[in-house]
Amino acid sequence: MFALEGEPERVIRAGEAFWKPGGDVIHYQAATHLSDARTTFIAVMVCTPGKEMLTYVGADELAERAHLRHPRPA
Repeated sequence: MFALEGEPERVIRAGEAFWKPGGDVIHYQAATHLSDARTTFIAVMVCTPGKEMLTYVGADELAERAHLRHPRPA
């Protein structure tokens, strides 16, 4: 399961490629629902030299951006 700000959750199947935009976008989740197999993500990340590649979001900012998260299926 893959969840990115502004997009619905989606399943990424074995061998499928995906991308996510850089910048000010929250990556909420990358998880496996398989109990009988191991899942591995390989990421290639490009960033500006001297700039932090990852920035963790605090609870306050996460709450402020809640309206940007796609509604979860019922």
